[in-house]
Amino acid sequence: MMEKRGYPSDVTTEDDGLYIPEVGDWAEEKYRLLWHYADLFATSMKHKWDTRCYIDLFSGSGYARIRGTNRVVKSSSLLALQVADPFDYYIYCDSDSDCISALKKRVTNLDPSVNCYFENCDVNTSSAAILSRLPSHSKNNKVLSFCLVDPFKLSDIKFETIKRLSSRFIDFLINIPAMDPIRNESKYYAPSSKVVFEYLGNPSWREIRTLEDPSSPFDIFVEKLLDAQMKSLGFNYGGFRETRIIRSTEKNLRLYSLGFYSRNRLGEKFWKEALKYSSPQKSLF
Repeated sequence: MMEKRGYPSDVTTEDDGLYIPEVGDWAEEKYRLLWHYADLFATSMKHKWDTRCYIDLFSGSGYARIRGTNRVVKSSSLLALQVADPFDYYIYCDSDSDCISALKKRVTNLDPSVNCYFENCDVNTSSAAILSRLPSHSKNNKVLSFCLVDPFKLSDIKFETIKRLSSRFIDFLINIPAMDPIRNESKYYAPSSKVVFEYLGNPSWREIRTLEDPSSPFDIFVEKLLDAQMKSLGFNYGGFRETRIIRSTEKNLRLYSLGFYSRNRLGEKFWKEALKYSSPQKSLF
């Protein structure tokens, strides 16, 4: 088993005058978990694959301000650069032009030599472009990717986008919203709504809910059906039984789950290690 490294000591940073979105303090749990998995993945795969790629579909600006405070922290997109053995290639996407512009400047300031591609886009209409930016996989250049899918709500990501990206060798870490389906259940049940259908890629979700799982809380139902859809693509490792639930600090409300999906048992092993060592109370040495 590889030696565990500590979470980067410079996560808390200074306001650099560029755009910084606000997040709840619970986001830091997500950042820690993302970093630990990315660090394990990047180092362990360094000599097994020729090219390792990191893809962040909702990359943000690289910095985040903790809501209600003046504290600024590095978010997922910059933390992925601070692993022991950085990825060979990074793809950052966000529909917010302010986020992408700020991120590009921050990445350059952190490491001007890093091989990055930045795209201000809706990832659901740009999956072909994202795929075209990935290095070609061949006998002489084996390419493995790790993709963070971190939407705010169900309508931000369509299953078809994940399905298209899964044509490559790739692991996914997916933010599965809970508050959004809980708050909007009746709205999403309306016959005219396509949100859940497009999120799950399953037009029969209403029938499945009625006939097979009428009693689960709606957010849990959505999560379990997404799990089934990912398994239909061959992502048999990780999944529903190994998600990390992220809750609000004050009211302990279920905000979202972080679900990991891999086609390889080794990916699941790394995920379990990341779950174990991402606690701030856990000794990492």
